[in-house]
Amino acid sequence: MSQVDRVLGIFPNAAAVQARRLEVISGNIANASTPNYRARDIDFRDVMRELGTHERLAVTHPQHIESPEQLTRDALRYRIPLSPSRDGNTVETHIEEAAYGDAASRYLAALRFAESALSGLRKAYRGD
Repeated sequence: MSQVDRVLGIFPNAAAVQARRLEVISGNIANASTPNYRARDIDFRDVMRELGTHERLAVTHPQHIESPEQLTRDALRYRIPLSPSRDGNTVETHIEEAAYGDAASRYLAALRFAESALSGLRKAYRGD
């Protein structure tokens, strides 16, 4: 594991998982009027827990340890609607919009933490 990886910690993985969540939720919103469409989401905690078990292992081949993209594909879960529509669509726009805002703020937070860590590393290298 490189020095940069140690400094960044879990934040690159957290940002990748939240970015994937944003894609999934956007798809839900886009399909709000599609009959029989079932809303999905990613369980962030489950994916991060799974990634955390592999965080410090050396990788000799990209397929040896699952990436955030592979894990999020496996972690897609269907939402249980509060009030499903008659056409079988389970997208509830107000819930999806709230989930999107939550995922976006968490994505930005992960990026800010990573940027702060890199800034500290730059300062250390420059001797500031």
